Amino acid sequence: MSGDGPYGPVVNGTQIVFFEYLPNKPAAISFVVLFGIVTLAHLIFLFILRAWFFIPFILGGICEIFGYFGRAQAHDTPDKAGPFILQNVLLLAGTPFLAATIYMSLRRVATALDSQHLSFISLRWLTKLYVLIDIACIVSQFIGAIIPASGEPDAIAKGRTILIAGLVVQLGALSVFILTSLYLYIRIRQETGPFLDSSLVRWRRYFRTIEAVTIIMIIRSIVRAVEYLQGQGGFIFMAFN
Repeated sequence: MSGDGPYGPVVNGTQIVFFEYLPNKPAAISFVVLFGIVTLAHLIFLFILRAWFFIPFILGGICEIFGYFGRAQAHDTPDKAGPFILQNVLLLAGTPFLAATIYMSLRRVATALDSQHLSFISLRWLTKLYVLIDIACIVSQFIGAIIPASGEPDAIAKGRTILIAGLVVQLGALSVFILTSLYLYIRIRQETGPFLDSSLVRWRRYFRTIEAVTIIMIIRSIVRAVEYLQGQGGFIFMAFN
């Protein structure tokens, strides 16, 4: 955090507050570079391995890149609506795309191990349901992020409510998903067979990666939900922005 706020345009003698602080440009650029490298690497492997189901992950990475680009721009023009909307919308919309890839990855690992029948929820329907939930989260977060740009107090409150609702739904979906993944992992460990027992097939690593990424997303959703619940005067907002 840097600079003295608040920042935002003045309309009819009233200031519309976009930022209570001046966004940190070096930090934003650093994230643009990091997400750019990771997204490019995954894009290359997507074509090499023909892993087309990873397309949502690429889209999520692009959202993060341009979201932080908007945040970097907001440092130079904190009173402009464009950078504010860009960073608000894309930084929130990126996560559902990333999550959709994780959902599809679990089904593919289970299919490769011929273990879909061990899940207490049909992975086929679970993937479709979660993709629909992700779409709903993207729409709700898009609406919730763009409404406050009007500067109206009612619009700001309504936008925050919509954003929090989308984050809570996403948090619930991720929580159920990680329980499903853990249950399936335990059930597969109880199975025997030359494929599962082979030291050359590192299927446990895939499950651990899926669960680790899901936990990170759960933590992120909790932090963002608490941030919006507390508002711009809250601890999380003041400490990390």
